Amino acid sequence: MGISMSDHVDLLRMTLPNLPKNRFEVMWTYQQYIASQVFNEKRISIDGGTSVKRNVMLEPNGQARFRMMFDTDAISVGFAQKQIDVPWTLLETKYAWDECELLAQRGGHGYIDLIKSRVVEALEGWATIIEEKFWSTPSNSTDTVVPYGIPYFLNKLNSGVTAGGFSGYTIRYGDGSTGTICAGIDASVEPKWRNYADVYATVDNALLKKFRTAFRSTMFRPPSFIQNPGEDASIDRMICTTGAVHDSLCDLADKRDDNHTPEDLMGGVRVRSDALGNVRINGYPLLWVPYLDSDTDAPIYCIDTAKMKAVVQEGYWMKEKEPMVSPFQHTVLVVYVDGKCCVLCLNRKTSGFVLHKVTSA
Repeated sequence: MGISMSDHVDLLRMTLPNLPKNRFEVMWTYQQYIASQVFNEKRISIDGGTSVKRNVMLEPNGQARFRMMFDTDAISVGFAQKQIDVPWTLLETKYAWDECELLAQRGGHGYIDLIKSRVVEALEGWATIIEEKFWSTPSNSTDTVVPYGIPYFLNKLNSGVTAGGFSGYTIRYGDGSTGTICAGIDASVEPKWRNYADVYATVDNALLKKFRTAFRSTMFRPPSFIQNPGEDASIDRMICTTGAVHDSLCDLADKRDDNHTPEDLMGGVRVRSDALGNVRINGYPLLWVPYLDSDTDAPIYCIDTAKMKAVVQEGYWMKEKEPMVSPFQHTVLVVYVDGKCCVLCLNRKTSGFVLHKVTSA
């Protein structure tokens, strides 16, 4: 006599809680997932409501002053704060089995191994799609299906502009349209709600000077010196770019050193390699992001992941549902995992910067 589908469901209900409890962390163990630095369990913020709102102060309130004795007070309340508004996005993944697969694993440990493998596949897909969208913008200004990514908050200079500065304010959407309203604030009329951007022609000494100016302008400071064991923390800041630019920077670092070890003060910007041969610029890791390879402007994004916050819906993040029989496949069991999240940036001036080739659009 065979095992009924209801028996399979009951067995799954008993099995899932006994799987390793860190199975939901599997996607954050892969170093190539830059978004994992933002969506890490220790860093995500929890919120509620119909969207995520935060107040940001773009101007001082004007209440500070030098005064004389017996001066009269002049009290006023300024409206220096603006509100950013970021929509929630919904995310799902699922894993499934056919009853024939489960029956084939009866009487051994293959049943548990099969479940584990399907869970890992599903969660890797979850992490991969977050990473992909982390390096893109929505399709247009009204798209709320995917979260705002790095190019949404760190904008390139406008077409034809070559002077670097806090002039990044035009969002380039996936369908080719553009906009200047970032998270509810129009950066075209709010200079304090813009990011630093500059252009470069090739990977050479001139680019290193661009780095130096950008580091200084955005207060993108080197990591703190660690005096005692155990005081160090994960790197918040990183430099992400295309494969071609990554390799060119590595090659430049190697050529600048007579001993062929990429460790040198290059134009005031320290470029060196760590014990594994990975190049670091001013102490920050230089990382290749495959999703940037299709960008003809060859961007170099320097980001502070501590200021790019991942916010998840309270009680609705990586929520694993009960096993159920698929409504369209009567021999298939399926488990859904759902979540609600968004990415927000609270300070565009110090969250990082972008260097890129002169854009034509």
